[in-house]
Amino acid sequence: MNSIIGVHFWERQARLSLCDAESVSTAQLDLPSDIKRLNIIANDFALKKAFEVIDSFIKEKMGISEYRLLMCVSDDTGLKEIQGLYRCAKECDIEVVGTVTETMAMAYYSYIEFGASGPVLMTFASPAKLAVAEYYIEEGLVEKEDTYIAGRWNGTSLAKAEFLTPSSSRLFDMTDAPIVLCSGTMDRALSFDQALKNHISTSQAFYNPNIEFKMIDSQSVIEGTGFICGKLERRPAFQGINAVDTLSPYELLVGINGEMFPVIGADKVIPCEEEIEIERYPESDKPYEDIRLYERRNNSFVQICRLNASKEQAEALYKKPVKLKISADGVRKLKLDIKAVLGDNGLNLKIPDDIIDTVEETGDEENIEDFIAHILPIVDDLEYAVKYAKDGDNPYIQGILKTYNKAIQILNDNGVTLINGEGEPFDYNYQTAVAHVSDIELPDNTVKQVMQAGYIYKGKVIRTASVIVAN
Repeated sequence: MNSIIGVHFWERQARLSLCDAESVSTAQLDLPSDIKRLNIIANDFALKKAFEVIDSFIKEKMGISEYRLLMCVSDDTGLKEIQGLYRCAKECDIEVVGTVTETMAMAYYSYIEFGASGPVLMTFASPAKLAVAEYYIEEGLVEKEDTYIAGRWNGTSLAKAEFLTPSSSRLFDMTDAPIVLCSGTMDRALSFDQALKNHISTSQAFYNPNIEFKMIDSQSVIEGTGFICGKLERRPAFQGINAVDTLSPYELLVGINGEMFPVIGADKVIPCEEEIEIERYPESDKPYEDIRLYERRNNSFVQICRLNASKEQAEALYKKPVKLKISADGVRKLKLDIKAVLGDNGLNLKIPDDIIDTVEETGDEENIEDFIAHILPIVDDLEYAVKYAKDGDNPYIQGILKTYNKAIQILNDNGVTLINGEGEPFDYNYQTAVAHVSDIELPDNTVKQVMQAGYIYKGKVIRTASVIVAN
């Protein structure tokens, strides 16, 4: 049997799970030092390097020559990262059969291990992030109902947590779940428990003020992923349970020749098929159709991909009402259909098969990233010259300051942004702790001082920020 192995990146390790006939075994391996602090799923370089380490471990230590992977990802992972994950795995000659979220793996584990049932809130609290999702569990079914929170969290107030959709701002006011099951790091789980109690006592709107809090081991995530691997392998002991996840934690939109059309909300389950009617198909002035798929992340749009369609293919659709349909299979692979309301004319685009900008731009992107990495030490020297100058009014120092500000502006204009985070929770995905100090005025795990700025280019970390963390 071609084994399916679960993978979860957690606490600077890759945790693996493997099924036999009736049980799940787990293993963990340390990640290379140059990637362990990065957000691996969102970073192509880190992801490819992690795949190489995992492949070597599975073949040499586990003695398995043929395998496929099921990836467990954080609940705020969007389709852009999912599509990138599939692409990187393919480039490493590794097959990924699907993805599962951390709270879904927890829900699956909770059902199998101790018979959780009915409405349940699943919470995963990591050092930098918080995810809270509601599931409905009954015999043979684990179904995600809603995602309330998924994203960065300061570890104190839930009111400051990142919400994915306007409906999520209800912050559990509609849930009748009697229990919340929490996993992750001990300190963050306890912080969530206290924050939840504070929210209940102050909001006056919580539907069930007597909700019970229960912590379960973080190992539940990789074991739950292993149970799902057993189901995918069609092992009898793991059959009979249907897991229904949402397509994406974000709203999906399609841009056609510069006009944006919302198609799928964040609450749609997979496999999913959603269709809307557009009053008229926008005309293009280019030799090809500019069709793009986006996710709405908070107040911004993140492009997932740009699709290939010739102008000749869509010529019969211009300025005519059309139906736009997005469908997805159970592993979040997408397909886009654009069909005329009257007649048989239409486009059928598979994602990522019809993406035109990934391969052509990859080399250029790598060259740009390499150039940025080499130019940053010069920017650092300018910053240090200003920062440690004894006479800030010296005209030479003022000239250096202007040069530094121009350099930062040029980087910003070309998609390079600073990683700072002073006064915010420490996030190992974007920051490297070079020292830890005591500070009673700051919450634990808070960035007290930034020693060296970090930089991000188009969502990819070029260099983490070096920081001092208060404990």
